[in-house]
Amino acid sequence: MKRHHKNRIDVTDTKAQETLDPAGVGELATQVVITSSGNAKMTTETEYLDNKDADITNRHCYSVPLRLRGGCDDEGGMDYTESKNQSGDMGASGSQKRGPPSPGGQVTKLPRTIQANEMNDLIGWIELTVVQEKEKRKIGKDVAEKMLAKINRLRSVTQSLASDNSRLAGELKGKDEALQQSLTVFIDKLDAKNNEASCLKAELDLLKSTREVSRPVAIQQPTYASTTAKTAPRTAAAPVTTAVPPARSKRAAERDRTDKSRKVKAAPRFLIEIPQDVTVASAKSEIWQLVRTKCKNPKAKTIVSGKALVIIPDDANTLEVMRNIENVVEISPKKPRVIIYDVDGGVSKEELTECLLAQNTELGITAEDIDNTTPLHKLGPRNSDVVHWVVEVPPSVLTKIENKSLYIGMTRCRCKVHSSLPQCYNCQQYGHTATRCEKKSPTCRNCAGAHDSRTCNEEGVRCVNCKGPHKASSAACKSRSQAIRNLLRRTDFGQQ
Repeated sequence: MKRHHKNRIDVTDTKAQETLDPAGVGELATQVVITSSGNAKMTTETEYLDNKDADITNRHCYSVPLRLRGGCDDEGGMDYTESKNQSGDMGASGSQKRGPPSPGGQVTKLPRTIQANEMNDLIGWIELTVVQEKEKRKIGKDVAEKMLAKINRLRSVTQSLASDNSRLAGELKGKDEALQQSLTVFIDKLDAKNNEASCLKAELDLLKSTREVSRPVAIQQPTYASTTAKTAPRTAAAPVTTAVPPARSKRAAERDRTDKSRKVKAAPRFLIEIPQDVTVASAKSEIWQLVRTKCKNPKAKTIVSGKALVIIPDDANTLEVMRNIENVVEISPKKPRVIIYDVDGGVSKEELTECLLAQNTELGITAEDIDNTTPLHKLGPRNSDVVHWVVEVPPSVLTKIENKSLYIGMTRCRCKVHSSLPQCYNCQQYGHTATRCEKKSPTCRNCAGAHDSRTCNEEGVRCVNCKGPHKASSAACKSRSQAIRNLLRRTDFGQQ
């Protein structure tokens, strides 16, 4: 704060106390004691007041800041006896003078806000100005206007505080009422639940205390009919519970179907060629009458394959009758085939059977087994150092070498059942190759059209066997899987 060198004002003590009434209106009391020399004079009144106004705007209007009364000062009370040092109506008769609280009293500190600070500054400026002008015994026009402006500002701040306080008090009261109502509803519900739990507990105790005593069952005397009956009386059968198998993948389901096909006992088949001038129906009727003359109740399955009939007997009597009929070709079950992987390319058929007998004695392979074993053909690249041999073996040998490791020369080879079958690339059917195909017109394996597969220009693919959206040579073809299962059913795997 700027001060003129000819005017010195010492502010020795300033105390202010702010207390808020329930309505929110602040009551401010400020006491200022100023001692100054009697002959002090101001050189420029306007310059001094302007400096004071700037200091108030910057919130440091005093060299010693105002203090709220009741701040536990240890100093004595303020002196109000000299009328020339009193400000406002503090020195008037009938005004209430408030001294500092007793040292033992409890100090209440209110939170400081921006509006409270502004009110302190405004009131402090007014009181200081009044004191200084009173010393000069003169209050100018400019000073009076500024005092009126500050008072108006003080009035608006006070009204704002009162309005905010009233609004907050109303909101707090509404929240208290809502909370009280919610708490009442919660307590009522809790009481209802407690009463319900008490009733249930009482019922449970009553049921435990009054257990129903089982009635004695009357023993029935056996009757004459029950004693003379040959069969025992029926008893209620226990319900049969079927466990639901877990979901399996498509590959696992296909593997299960393949294993099930291997367990089917292969039976001999009989092939009957139908002449060109005879219909299929008349041929079936003729064979049926012939079999009925030798067997009263024949059991067989008949399959029509082009201009031929395939008859599969289901019992021994029908099988014996079919074997005694002329012009009927018996087709025995196929022998199992295995594939031996990674055999040296220079090993011949004779060397292969010799190595099986000589190097795998721990598997129990005998010379008789080797006599019934026939190496068929090789698989794999022609110029490769290793090949895969497809060997036809009897069922007794299959149980010894399936899924085992075989020593062939200087190599240990894997052995598995060979379940694949040839496919004709002329008609795209299974069971034969193109060299033995009887059809003259080719069938495309890409689009199922009547043209060679190598000259096909169609964009879409279609299987000629299962009509699916894939090539006829696809490994995912359903017809291919069905043909493999049929091959396994016609193969004699012995006792599984």
